[in-house]
Amino acid sequence: MLLIPTDHCKFCYNQIIDFSKGTLCNLTNEKPDFEKTCMKIKLEEKFEKEIKSINIELEAVIKTKIDVYGMFIFNLLIAAAFVFSGVFLAKFILISNVISTIPIMVMGIAIIPLGKAFGPLNYYFLNLKIAKQKKERLDQVCLLYGYNYEIDIVHLKDSLGNKSYNTDLKIRRTSTKK
Repeated sequence: MLLIPTDHCKFCYNQIIDFSKGTLCNLTNEKPDFEKTCMKIKLEEKFEKEIKSINIELEAVIKTKIDVYGMFIFNLLIAAAFVFSGVFLAKFILISNVISTIPIMVMGIAIIPLGKAFGPLNYYFLNLKIAKQKKERLDQVCLLYGYNYEIDIVHLKDSLGNKSYNTDLKIRRTSTKK
């Protein structure tokens, strides 16, 4: 993935967001204009907050994987049950020499659990892709500016089901800018 200058600015303390001009540098009041790295980048508190936020977002999406796949299989089985019930009902009705649309309606009901199966699965894959792209950009910026980090995330849930996260972040300067 190719980084653009504003990818660097997302982590910089000097970023200004102007709704008419876009992302600007607070030092020059101009759009970012550099080739590979910015000589004026200031990676401090905002950088730490973004590292935590992006990693928590990715962990939270990954943590829902078992639930999403479980609900996918559960709803797929329900849909299959409706389809098979419709087929067996049609078989029984045909043996009785009766024509009825009830088996088609029973099989049509299978569309509801199919939507409940594939909707969350697609949503999971979309969120996973977005979170991985953000993490990849973050890691590329860290590599360019010679930073390495380790983060431990502890997922917490209170008695009401509200989620929160404790993070232990260690940032090291591995080398000078590349």
